[in-house]
Amino acid sequence: MIDGENRILISEIPVKELLGKCVDILMRTYTELGQTPTEQVVLIMSQSLAEDLKRRFSKLMWYDVDRAFNRGVRETEEFHLSVKTYFKWLTYWKKQVIWDAQYQVQQGKDPKEIAYYKEQNQIKLLK
Repeated sequence: MIDGENRILISEIPVKELLGKCVDILMRTYTELGQTPTEQVVLIMSQSLAEDLKRRFSKLMWYDVDRAFNRGVRETEEFHLSVKTYFKWLTYWKKQVIWDAQYQVQQGKDPKEIAYYKEQNQIKLLK
């Protein structure tokens, strides 16, 4: 279930709050991958991630970012976190998961049965 805090679009999250969320998700991801980055690396990566989210993924919800990272760690062969790595994870989530859910509904499937389906007004600007 997606709680209210995770339903917020990236574009609506204040930059300072987004930076904090990025630090948290990066630290969790580094830990899950067994990496121990320096504080400087985490700060630089969090700024980069926040900028990319605002620029290229602003219509995703924070939930989508969390799920993309979760999936990336567990279901890909990417074992080192870098900008290219998280960009692949987020792009896959946006194009394959969200857009596929939309397509399935367009083909007549019940939206309630599609795990990552979002109402049209939530995804209209993802493209």
